Amino acid sequence: MGARDSDAPQRSGTTGSRSAYLTPLADRAIWFKGLLLLYTIASVYTSQTTSFAPLILASLLYMSLNLALPVVPSVFVRMSLSALSALLVLVSVDMVDPRMLLLAPPSLFELAAAAFRHRAVTALVLLAPAAFAAADLTPLYVFAALVTFAYFTLLQTYTDASERYRDEIRRHQSDIDRLARSLEESREWADQLEYTQRLEERSRLSQEIHDKIGHAMTGALIQMEASKRLLTADPEQSARLLQNAIELSKDGIEQIRRVLKSAKPPSEQLGVHRLKLMLDDFAAKHPIRTVLTHKGNLDMITPVQWKVIQDNVKEALTNVLKYSGATAVSVDIRVLNALVRAEVADNGRGAGKIVKGLGIVGMEERTAAVNGTLIVDGSRGFSVTMLMPCAKQADPVATGDQERP
Repeated sequence: MGARDSDAPQRSGTTGSRSAYLTPLADRAIWFKGLLLLYTIASVYTSQTTSFAPLILASLLYMSLNLALPVVPSVFVRMSLSALSALLVLVSVDMVDPRMLLLAPPSLFELAAAAFRHRAVTALVLLAPAAFAAADLTPLYVFAALVTFAYFTLLQTYTDASERYRDEIRRHQSDIDRLARSLEESREWADQLEYTQRLEERSRLSQEIHDKIGHAMTGALIQMEASKRLLTADPEQSARLLQNAIELSKDGIEQIRRVLKSAKPPSEQLGVHRLKLMLDDFAAKHPIRTVLTHKGNLDMITPVQWKVIQDNVKEALTNVLKYSGATAVSVDIRVLNALVRAEVADNGRGAGKIVKGLGIVGMEERTAAVNGTLIVDGSRGFSVTMLMPCAKQADPVATGDQERP
């Protein structure tokens, strides 16, 4: 059913549902009316108590009025058509055949459902004409009225539920559109923030080079110029100035190294950050929760080992999607005394017998390339553990646990 008409009076609760039969759901009720009309025509025709022409005329008028209900936009006009349909049935009872009364219940239900709040009143309205029907027709009319009441009530309940579901879908779609716009705005803001941070970092580096390195290089250049002029007149003073210039140059070079070292992030930060981005992207695209934990001095992990860990984690996540059926994946990285241990585990179905395909073989080869070992276990979920030797000793720092959900 489409949206409610703009010229329809605004109703709420049960009152709103009572006008449902004056809306385009009439196209569902027309089949019931058509079957009831066919039965009535057959019953009147077989009785041979009336001429065929008035019966056909009354039937055509009845169907014309009811076929117009679904296409008329105005509620008032639809109510008028239902009233005319009921009036036509009453006239046909007197002028055509008493059996034409069987066509009354659908039209009476439409009018009563729009006028009264309680369904019991609607049922009484449908049964009222039975008091005026012929004795032999009363049971048949009561049966037709009860069937009409049951069918139209179910149809009304279904239509109201469908309308509520459609309203809920529209609300959800509106929420999705709003969230999509908010997400797009957040992405634009994040891109702008990243660009601003890059500009600020470039400005900071430029200012730091100017303040520290520029002054040292300028001082060294001035002293070298002075040393050149005193080279013949005062060789000793020239040598002292040249030595000072050399010291200033060395200090400037050292400052360059310190600036570049401070600007370059440590390798362990790059490795963990990239791994976290990979897991967050995986969790955003699939209904699987991801957790990243690490312990120990991550600076002892070399860039090559980080690359192996990232590639193997990526391959393990692909296997989780294909075979595991898991709802959660955890990645745990631990730096021990002489080993780097990286484990990818899920809570999926696991495997009693592990068949090594190209994915697992590739992980083994990558791990072996850095003198490591790969352990695969399918007893509790599925886990892949990488053991790699610590390739370097880092500066002593305090270690601790950190979890990144």
